[in-house]
Amino acid sequence: MVLRIPFFFNLSSYRQVQDDTLKILHNETRRVIQLRRKALENLDINTTEILNEASSMLGMKKRLAFLDMLLIAQREGKDLSDEHIREEVDTFMFEGHDTTSSAIAFTIYLLSHHPMEQQLAYEEAKDYEGRELETMKYLEAVIKESLRIYPSVPFYSRM
Repeated sequence: MVLRIPFFFNLSSYRQVQDDTLKILHNETRRVIQLRRKALENLDINTTEILNEASSMLGMKKRLAFLDMLLIAQREGKDLSDEHIREEVDTFMFEGHDTTSSAIAFTIYLLSHHPMEQQLAYEEAKDYEGRELETMKYLEAVIKESLRIYPSVPFYSRM
């Protein structure tokens, strides 16, 4: 209970563990940013028109990744520091794990309470074995229904 007070937490050994862990995470994020920056520099991308053509060369779908847009904006003179980009990348890299694991957990929970639907989803997955890139319509519907009942992000809060 005492460690919930910032003054005492900062004096504890847990603070050092937190700092060491954050250092590892931030270094990984910086590594990802540097790799992406080098990939974009090799393509010498500057304008939006070229971006659309280059997106297929970068191995992306029709839209650019958010990190690419941040790096290009920085190159074109927008007021974005490397630290600001790192904070944004931390947000979408690490927060995505929470929402994904939450969605999986609630889907499994709901399937455990509905054995007939669980069996149908299992049979569809078994039928599509080896063809995972194809759309499994029933399983997709199950996942969407579980997200409707238990949304990953139930509300947005802003200050």
